[in-house]
Amino acid sequence: MFQPRPKDFDPRLGAIVDHLRAIQNELRAFGSSSGRRASAEAAAAGDRIADTIGPILSDIAERLRKGQQVAFDQASALGNQAVKAGAKAGGDAVDHIADQTKQRPLLMLAVAIGVGVLIGAAARRN
Repeated sequence: MFQPRPKDFDPRLGAIVDHLRAIQNELRAFGSSSGRRASAEAAAAGDRIADTIGPILSDIAERLRKGQQVAFDQASALGNQAVKAGAKAGGDAVDHIADQTKQRPLLMLAVAIGVGVLIGAAARRN
């Protein structure tokens, strides 16, 4: 920053220049050490932030996993209930048809033939 001057200046001016150079060197050294210190403090602050946020994010992830498991369990239970209800309805329908067949065998035979004819006609059109 400060350039050397010719020797023809007053010696006191040379002393001032030397002092200013010394101050400049001290400031440069202070700046580089404070920069390292600031960098270390910033890294430490980043570590503290990560230490604070890490457990919070882990807790959120765990809650999402638990919610996913609860939703899966509920969907599974509802699916099982639907299968049981469908099996019961199908069993009841078969029992009802069996009872009707015992009571009116000719009518059931006519219905079966009619359904067969309708299915055959629909299959022939395609």
